[in-house]
Amino acid sequence: MKLRVKLSVLLWGTAVSLLTLVIFYHAHSTPVLAEQTSVDTLLPYGCGQWFFSGVNIPWQNGGFGADFGTVEEWGQHTYSAGATETMFAELSSAGVNSVRWWLFTDGRGAPEFSANSGGSVTGLDANFLPSMASAIQLAQEYDLYLVFTLWDFSMVFADSTAFGSGEHSGFHGNLITNSTDRQSFINNALLPMLDYPVGGYTIGTHPNVLAWEIINEPEWIITNLNALDGRAVQPVTLAQMHRFVAELSSAIHQNSNQMVTVGSASLKWNSDTALGADGNFWSDADLSPYAADGTLDFYQIHYYGWMNGDGVNWSYSPLFNSVSAASLDKPTIVGEFPANASDTGTNLSGLLNGIYNNGYAGAWTWSYDGVDGNGSWSNSAAAMTSFNQAHQGQTAVTFATCSNHVYLPSIVK
Repeated sequence: MKLRVKLSVLLWGTAVSLLTLVIFYHAHSTPVLAEQTSVDTLLPYGCGQWFFSGVNIPWQNGGFGADFGTVEEWGQHTYSAGATETMFAELSSAGVNSVRWWLFTDGRGAPEFSANSGGSVTGLDANFLPSMASAIQLAQEYDLYLVFTLWDFSMVFADSTAFGSGEHSGFHGNLITNSTDRQSFINNALLPMLDYPVGGYTIGTHPNVLAWEIINEPEWIITNLNALDGRAVQPVTLAQMHRFVAELSSAIHQNSNQMVTVGSASLKWNSDTALGADGNFWSDADLSPYAADGTLDFYQIHYYGWMNGDGVNWSYSPLFNSVSAASLDKPTIVGEFPANASDTGTNLSGLLNGIYNNGYAGAWTWSYDGVDGNGSWSNSAAAMTSFNQAHQGQTAVTFATCSNHVYLPSIVK
């Protein structure tokens, strides 16, 4: 059985993915750059199809959950238009076209709740929407496209105190499991955010807002995937998570013209055929029963060195598994991988080229500020600049309104 799985991967992979497999797992050198990747796997946007080369910019100035909201116990609000402009200018000059930025994380700064522990959502604080609008206007100025991550899996960790992580930190599993509380988030936070005016648009119609990520790495808090994080005091079932994702996705699709995704922790949970994977749990078939228009517009997987596996029994690496080998039926972005290429067996240039060669639709390094041991922009700037220059035809995103679908992805809408 293991032999048949291995042969299936080799047969389904394209010639490019076979070359990457041999180079990465046997020589551990930089994958050979393909002349051009298939436009069928790139991400449709406007009238074009693009490779979204980007950077994660979590918790600006150290403000986890306070980038846009305010942790009221400490008066902590860390968004800075000046720091954002400096960062965007630097990224733009390197050919970066997109950034992924977290909004609510565990709920400590935003939205506002009716109770210190859990509670329904009552609104957004005064700093939140103006700060988002500022970031969007700067993104437009520097030709960058934003992906906003609504929630992190830490939203179901234990609640805290004013002197800990803030009284609204964690314990928000009710938004996932309780329909009334979930609707309070949609009505009092999500829809006002989509409707907020920004320079002749709303946030929900602004062309520099590429997409919304419903939740980061939800697999760690789902009870029936054998991956439960021990810190999750309010774990949820896969069905409950599917409903949460689908209903929020549906609300976004009905009230904006932007895309939706989920930040899957690994290809292990986003593929039916990647070597040793458990299955694709974010397919249309999984989400559409809860909301017909609640499906994802593109997939997003994360990659760190522990996913390399042995290459015989299992591997969740996008360098090992091409889009074809993983049977991915939507454009797929590698939404996190180490900016310093730590423990991956190659360098950053090898990561970028391997991801591109294997048919993925984008790559976002983790992270700009170096919030952990996976490197920062200083570790990735040279390789990112070189990669973007080599692939300007796919990375120099231009926006144009198409008569047939405005700028929604035609594969979905």
